[in-house]
Amino acid sequence: MRARRTPIFLTWLATAMVLCAMSGTVNADETNGLKPRALRDAFFKVVFGLEYGRLFGESQRVKKYTEPVRYKVINAAAEDRSSEVNAFLASLPGKIDGLKTLPARDRDQANFLVFLVDRDKFADVVSKELHTDAIAMGARCLVGVNTRRGRILHSTAVIVADDPYLFKRCTVEEILQGLGPMNDNDSLTESVFNDASRHTTFTPFDQALMRMLYHPSIRPGMTGSQVNDVLPQVLADLGYFR
Repeated sequence: MRARRTPIFLTWLATAMVLCAMSGTVNADETNGLKPRALRDAFFKVVFGLEYGRLFGESQRVKKYTEPVRYKVINAAAEDRSSEVNAFLASLPGKIDGLKTLPARDRDQANFLVFLVDRDKFADVVSKELHTDAIAMGARCLVGVNTRRGRILHSTAVIVADDPYLFKRCTVEEILQGLGPMNDNDSLTESVFNDASRHTTFTPFDQALMRMLYHPSIRPGMTGSQVNDVLPQVLADLGYFR
């Protein structure tokens, strides 16, 4: 994870952010469709920029996996909830065209590690695995992402398992952010990429954003201008223009 010139990005769910008021909302279509304009705006908000990061060189470029995501869930919590996380990871290719996930036999073979911990061990595991201070950051769950020229090489998420709300929320948010959308925005009321929302599931809005990101026309390292040129066709291909 410390390869030379490889940025390491971190995101987290913080208590203060969960309690923030929401404003400037972006909503799903009232007819249960998804508005192309809302999806386009949300895509730029979550794909470009960082909720938190060090080495900002790639923060304004598309980040995504180009190889299969080989995941390993490592349980260090009193209650083992790894089967739920494994099931979520295994379900993603059925919801995100262009993404492939498969379990790794051991951590050395994995390019996406998920650690499940109890709250009292969270900071210790973050320090050991992500080499950062969770307490100073106010973090309640965290994911670190290694990239090179927009290609994600490795992700590591640390998720609290002994808080029911945090476990459900962070399983979705941190794993999705570990796949590329590294920013949050409190205008996205239909999304987990908003620490002011209370969503704990993979919402239809977020599924649309992830399908856009993993469309073959959206390539690692693309700038906002380059994405803007191809996004109308991406939205049309995915059926979001009516």
